[in-house]
Amino acid sequence: MKEIIEIKRKEFEVLEKLGEHSYKVKRKDKIYFLKKYDNKDSFNQFVEQYRRLKITAMDIPKCYLFDKNLLISVVDFIEGDNIFEILLKEEIKNEEIYKNLFLAEWYMRREKLRIDFHPDNFIFNGKKLYYLPYKFGKFEPNYDFNMNDLRLWFITKQFAQYAKSKGIDFDDSRVGNEYATNKQIALMAVKYYM
Repeated sequence: MKEIIEIKRKEFEVLEKLGEHSYKVKRKDKIYFLKKYDNKDSFNQFVEQYRRLKITAMDIPKCYLFDKNLLISVVDFIEGDNIFEILLKEEIKNEEIYKNLFLAEWYMRREKLRIDFHPDNFIFNGKKLYYLPYKFGKFEPNYDFNMNDLRLWFITKQFAQYAKSKGIDFDDSRVGNEYATNKQIALMAVKYYM
């Protein structure tokens, strides 16, 4: 029997349970991500973060609806592996991903916001690099994106340590020559950094 969740007289068919309070749902042949919040504070925080990021040029999944009584949000479901999952399999070969990454960093710097640039927070759908968690903080002018977050988007020692911190048995032999990796990162930064 199909499980249905009704929000504001709209029915969503549950396709898959993704977490304790999150679901992959369908309505009229369109797939969405539905999340139930534990309390009003976390729900209100999501709404505030969504509205703030929506007015920036940052690509985030569009919110279809949210219900403040049920404490539920429904956003577009972005198909595909996140960048971290891609890197676990292979190096990123599509430079469009890096172009979008540097563009996202520029937007956030301009907006004076600090987002979590860890690769598991992003999905590239072939056109856009989507930031999934909607979370942000205050911009830190002394934080060096190139030396910290960017190194997690390449097969580096930092990426291997990050994977291991998540309990993944990462093969250290995949970490390339440090000089060659630094050169690749520097070339990307020169090419796309704004």
